[in-house]
Amino acid sequence: MNAQHIDRGTTPEVAADAVRMLDVGGHRLAFSCTGTGSPTVVLETGLGAESSEWAFIQRGIAEFTRVCRYDRAGRGASDPAPRPRTASQMVDDLHTLLRIADIPGPYVLVGHSFGGLLMRLYAQKYASSVCGLVLVDSMHEDQFDVFGPVFPSPSPSDPAPWREMRAFWTGGWRDPKSTTEGIDFVASLREGRAIESLGAIPMHVITAASFLNQPLVPPADRAPLQQRWDRLQKTFLKLSSAATQSFVPTSGHFVQRDAPQAVIDAIKPLIAQARRP
Repeated sequence: MNAQHIDRGTTPEVAADAVRMLDVGGHRLAFSCTGTGSPTVVLETGLGAESSEWAFIQRGIAEFTRVCRYDRAGRGASDPAPRPRTASQMVDDLHTLLRIADIPGPYVLVGHSFGGLLMRLYAQKYASSVCGLVLVDSMHEDQFDVFGPVFPSPSPSDPAPWREMRAFWTGGWRDPKSTTEGIDFVASLREGRAIESLGAIPMHVITAASFLNQPLVPPADRAPLQQRWDRLQKTFLKLSSAATQSFVPTSGHFVQRDAPQAVIDAIKPLIAQARRP
């Protein structure tokens, strides 16, 4: 679950599709669109990876329709933007990018981790342009409150990444300097909590065995933490009257790395549903 704990800003090498740059109001965003057809699938990454990690999924979806990925301001090839930044500002950046690039809706939004929070907010703010939503092991607005008090106590033998993870989840997240993008999580999570319903937008929730497959977590703590994670993920189903859920027990938090086909399989039915007369 490093994307929710430690903002490393590193990705494995992935063959890149053609990337374009567009100014969205004082800073440029890097994006790549492939395939043809409607609806357009929009891929949103989390904290600890760049959009290039969607390349495999992008190519799979491009066989059926148009699909776009992009780097948020301050990530990947995109320009930085003034900090701190809120989720709402990032969503408006994406909305501006799609408008300037002449990529009209309807959209199937796909968000991993922090990207899941962003895509829920986009679906709320611009509901008329959204025909589907896929949350990929999404960040939950209450996760720090739920997990912070129950993280295993420190030990002198703890590896540095585990110490960093604990520090972030138990309070470090409140400091915008804790992330490359300078995210104001206090404000962003408040924006997420304000989303009470997304109506009948078709939505699919992908839940990974993030804690069970996280080697940094002490073995005895993995199952109890995973149970808490699963309960939080289940609450997303209340957002839409057309919500479904699937589990990927073999995958860690980065489902787009560990089980990309599971993400493709979740997107395809929403494309088909959007095309029905």
